[in-house]
Order: sequence, then C-alpha cells, then structure tokens
Amino acid sequence: DELDEIGERTDSPSLVWQIFMSRMNCHFWMREYMDVAKLSEKRSEKHPSSQQKRALDLVRIFHEGIAHLSLARDTKQAKWRSMGEKAVTKMSQLVLMSKWNFENKFKLLQAELHYLDGDLESAEVAY
Repeated sequence: DELDEIGERTDSPSLVWQIFMSRMNCHFWMREYMDVAKLSEKRSEKHPSSQQKRALDLVRIFHEGIAHLSLARDTKQAKWRSMGEKAVTKMSQLVLMSKWNFENKFKLLQAELHYLDGDLESAEVAY
C-alpha cells in the first residue's frame, strides 16, 4: 500500500503500472489466483480508462485468464468462468494483431478452458 501511495503521489502512471504488475506477477507465480483477481479488480475500479485496451496489457490479460479459469475449476462459480472466457476472447483479438507474439498465450488460455470443460483431448492439442 505504501508503494501505491508513492506512485499516486508522484502522479507517475508508469510507476503505478510497475507496482501493479510486480504484485500481479508475485501472486500469479505463487498460484494465489484469488489475490490476482482481487488486485486486478481493484486496479480496474481505480484506473478504468486503462482497462486492457493496449497491447502492453497482454500480461495482465494472460494472468487474469489463467487465474479466473483456475478459480472457475476450484470454486465452480460461473463468474470466474465468464471472466476467464473474456480473457480468452481478448487474447484471440491480440492474436489478430500479432500471431507471433500472442498465439502461444492464447492457446494456453484455450487449453485451460478446454480443461475446465473436461475436454482433455482438446486441452492437450491446444497446449
């Protein structure tokens, strides 16, 4: 929270973004997916104009997608599935911009969605 205050006080969007992504990465790699979801939701509320509209947000889209689909599997709550599907859709749009950069992430999200559906064969193919 102290880092957030420094970023906001200095009015540095770049610093605020770096703090956010640092936290997002830590929670993601520790498989703390609920924390990823909460952090992302908090950022979306605080910075609505920057919500996943730029290619730089691809890491966020990817992390959110993995987190949401994993939470959908673990909790069986429809809201996580819906949010995960949105990430898959957004990543598919990025693939249209640059297949080279985004297709691998899209396919992994797609594999997770197939796995959630119990379609292990399609999940393996996408993976």
